[in-house]
Amino acid sequence: MPDDPRRPRPSTLPPAGGDVDAELEFHLEMQTRRFVAQGLSPDAARRQARERLGDVARVREACAAIDLSGEAPMTARAWLAGWRYDVRDAWRALRRAPLHAFACAATLAVAIGATAAMFTVFNAVLLARLPYRHADRLVMVWNSYGASLPQAAVSAPEFADLLDAPRAFDALAAITVQPVGLGGACGGGADCAPERVTSYVASAGLFDVLGVAPALGAGFHERGAPAEGTEVVLTDALWRRRYGSDPAIVGRAVRLDGRVVTVVGVMPPGIRFPDAPLGFLREPADLWVAYDWTLGRSGSRGDQNLAVVARLREGLGIADARAELDRREAQFTAAFPGRYAGEARQWSLMAVPVLEQMVGDVRTALVVLFGAVGLVLLIACANVANLSLARAASRRRDIAVRAALGAGRARLVRQVFTEALLLASAGGVAGFGLATAGLAALKALDPGIPRLAAASIDLRVLLFGLALVAGTAVLAGLLPAWRLSGTTPRGALQDGGARGSGHSAIATTLRRGLVVVEVTLAVVVLVGAGLLMRSLSALTAAPTGVDGRETVTFQVTPPSSSYENGERLRELHTRLVERLGALPGVRGVSAISPMPLAGGGWSGSFFIPGLEVPEGQPEPHAEFSAVLPGAFQALGISMLEGRDFTAFDTTGAPGVVVVDQRLADKYWPGRSAIGQRLDTDGRLDPSEATVIGVVRHIHRAGPRDDGEPQIYLPLRQYTLRTVYFTLGVDGDPAPVRTSLRAAIDDVDAGLPITDVRTMAERRGRLFSPDRFNAFVLSLFAGVALLLAVVGLSAVLASLVTERRREIGIRLALGGRPAGVVRRVIGEGLATAMVGIAIGLGAAMVLSRGLAGLLFGVTATDAGTYLAIGLLLLGTAAVASWIPARRATRVNPVEVLQA
Repeated sequence: MPDDPRRPRPSTLPPAGGDVDAELEFHLEMQTRRFVAQGLSPDAARRQARERLGDVARVREACAAIDLSGEAPMTARAWLAGWRYDVRDAWRALRRAPLHAFACAATLAVAIGATAAMFTVFNAVLLARLPYRHADRLVMVWNSYGASLPQAAVSAPEFADLLDAPRAFDALAAITVQPVGLGGACGGGADCAPERVTSYVASAGLFDVLGVAPALGAGFHERGAPAEGTEVVLTDALWRRRYGSDPAIVGRAVRLDGRVVTVVGVMPPGIRFPDAPLGFLREPADLWVAYDWTLGRSGSRGDQNLAVVARLREGLGIADARAELDRREAQFTAAFPGRYAGEARQWSLMAVPVLEQMVGDVRTALVVLFGAVGLVLLIACANVANLSLARAASRRRDIAVRAALGAGRARLVRQVFTEALLLASAGGVAGFGLATAGLAALKALDPGIPRLAAASIDLRVLLFGLALVAGTAVLAGLLPAWRLSGTTPRGALQDGGARGSGHSAIATTLRRGLVVVEVTLAVVVLVGAGLLMRSLSALTAAPTGVDGRETVTFQVTPPSSSYENGERLRELHTRLVERLGALPGVRGVSAISPMPLAGGGWSGSFFIPGLEVPEGQPEPHAEFSAVLPGAFQALGISMLEGRDFTAFDTTGAPGVVVVDQRLADKYWPGRSAIGQRLDTDGRLDPSEATVIGVVRHIHRAGPRDDGEPQIYLPLRQYTLRTVYFTLGVDGDPAPVRTSLRAAIDDVDAGLPITDVRTMAERRGRLFSPDRFNAFVLSLFAGVALLLAVVGLSAVLASLVTERRREIGIRLALGGRPAGVVRRVIGEGLATAMVGIAIGLGAAMVLSRGLAGLLFGVTATDAGTYLAIGLLLLGTAAVASWIPARRATRVNPVEVLQA
């Protein structure tokens, strides 16, 4: 019989002897015959074969330049030439499978982008050094009153005592917040409207403690005489925004609250201490005012309104700071037994590193989110490895040809890893684009994460990204490289590359194992997201004791130059109440300080006449607020007994207070608190006051913080400069908000108002960190679930394709399609159930790290685990049904004919 050019020769093995030219010609001929069999002309078939195998001369050159057999040492030039050919061949291979390349690159892009974005945040918040020369030696010093008040401010006398001969500290400084109105000329000497700025009153040595010097001027710490509120240092941001970067600003007079002060310096960019919340220091500074707090050495030790920042001596650590404070505790107790001895078992001094103080509340959340996105990245790598293993069947002939040409196992592994590196690089480039967009979205969400505004893609993030791409390539290419590098030329080239059963069984086991890993990791992420979502639901539903959702609130800080005493402040409050009450849609106006749910507050001691405090027990302590009549109604704080304050509860009238239910039950159990007397520790004149009302206890800082007992003072008897006004509105609050400025100007043009929000907005802002954590982790969980489902469906689809002959025979012998569907779905569910079982067990262990983020739900909540397990089972059933339906469409006749 004459040779049919469409039929292969009897022998499909390359000629023996290692002749590279002969081997190349042999394989070129074999490829040509196959393309002719597919219907191409001989010339077109030979061109296609050359493209498949590569140009013969160039391949021969590569074979001559590179040691394929490993018998001779490889030069650097040969090594580089080998990589060049590997990249070219990898690019050609990916071009021949565009759908596979796109699926892998897109999967890695999403995972790398999410990981890079989270690392950028992680780097800025937890890893980046503070912009101070002595950042690692800075600590905050606080009073502590046990669990009821773990961190409290320090009084001026206490600070003065801490300054005396410290052993562990090089230097200490005190700082407190004082919002002010900034007026006077601005850029170019033109007059600008007054604006409210975040001002801090600080010791003259603050910048010396931090280890920073002004970029312009001398600052406080280099001046000889102590400054007493007449010298200010500006931040770079305020200097540029308000004064147009005028270098002549140093020495210029500006007006703070109507007082003339002198600018003595401008700090470098990025210096806005406190950069992030430090206790009651909530906002980054706009300017600092110098003051000598040692002038208050003889003041009340209970008037605690200072934060103290200290610099440890070189070589000392936080343990040395705490030992120093233990020594100070003994001195304070011995010198002032009436102040400290009664609280000996509760009161203490404590030191906290500044960076820990800034990020302590978000550290756990960021570690959890970064760990979750790391699991998503592993799932993506497993998915790409699975897709690569599925494609391995079509790649075995290519690898066999290379092996037949003499390529060793290391060279074959390198070729497969080169493809994985190309995919990872494409995913990395796209991923960093996604990371940039994701970082901008995170900043726009304003989740209350400290130092987030400084997050950017810097050198450390870029190096992490390079390591991420390399690591992803290794993880995604490891198993495919191992499988393909073991390919033998004889087994792959015989019979068109048909695989033996052993190879198929091993590959199938590997792919199912990868799916189990994907499902396991997805379960862990899903359980974490489910717990945070349930926690958020419980948190937002928890009562705080404050309602008033339709109440508009804003802060007013009148300048001390215009309102120098309590009488002037009371007159201003009265006029504001009258003018704001005349606005359309306003049903009531009042004021309170501090504002519940706004993040601030103050507390202190009080006394019950005739109450003996047992030795070693703390004296009575409570949270204080000052209010105008109507504030309880405006904020939805329920009056349980007695009455509200009235316009007659003013200076000269008998002192009165309202207490909360917790205080009443603690000190007057079983009887009415109305008419009882308590001593306000000098806050009212006279100090003793009569209880006229009892209100429900409120969670001033949110549901997580139970708070202390609460005492409300009448704002007309205890006058404060900074207060929040509350406007109860009917209907939409937007028109009231827009008319506020004009109404304020009618009373005092230019009076600064800030922080204009409804109570609903304050409540939402209070929960923004929890909402952010739940949202981001749920997003990661959704990606993890999608990748796991795609991986499972892809494996089952591949198995259906490989078993078409078996399925066709079953159907030809009378098998029912429903039986085929059950068999495929059963295999999918069995694989998924293994991953679910392992994942739930792993989640039980790992979710303990979430305990500090949860509210109203435990880390081992059975309902959440059951729901996640059922969700994965249902999703796996759907993912298995799609390839199962494809299996029933196999035509037995076509299969048997093939």
